Amino acid sequence: MAATLTDELSDWFDLAPVHVVVSVAFLGYLPHYNLTPLAKDAFWVVVGKLAERDDRGRYVHMQGPGEIKITQDNIAKQCRVSRQATSGAMTQLMDRAFLWKAGRGAYQIHPHLLYFGSAEKQAEAIGYAGAKRRDGQLPPVPKPGVEIVIMNTKGVKTITA
Repeated sequence: MAATLTDELSDWFDLAPVHVVVSVAFLGYLPHYNLTPLAKDAFWVVVGKLAERDDRGRYVHMQGPGEIKITQDNIAKQCRVSRQATSGAMTQLMDRAFLWKAGRGAYQIHPHLLYFGSAEKQAEAIGYAGAKRRDGQLPPVPKPGVEIVIMNTKGVKTITA
């Protein structure tokens, strides 16, 4: 069984007051989603790439609109698992619209899950993410426990958020 970082990740965060990268509302929902521990770890690895750190290593504020350059190989290395396992974890996150591919080696985290420090910055991030999608619309983020039907070229599947 692969090791997960969930417990170790708590050591990365200093309890001193800093700006939150993920919205407080979403943090309350996250434990209730039907995600594997690896999917949660992968989410935190991706989110961690968005934040800058101060000289003590604490996260202090967001960079950009929530789009980051990171490969599944890099995520796999940080989570200490295979790329194949990481691919499954990223699929879980994408199926729930937490993030989506923004290009080769790039992901966009849903801007409604992130905290940008001001309503103006939040609106900019939402506009940026929406404009980059084919239909110009952000997908809804499901509440935990909701049944989701996903249709793609491989067929139809139903998952629980």
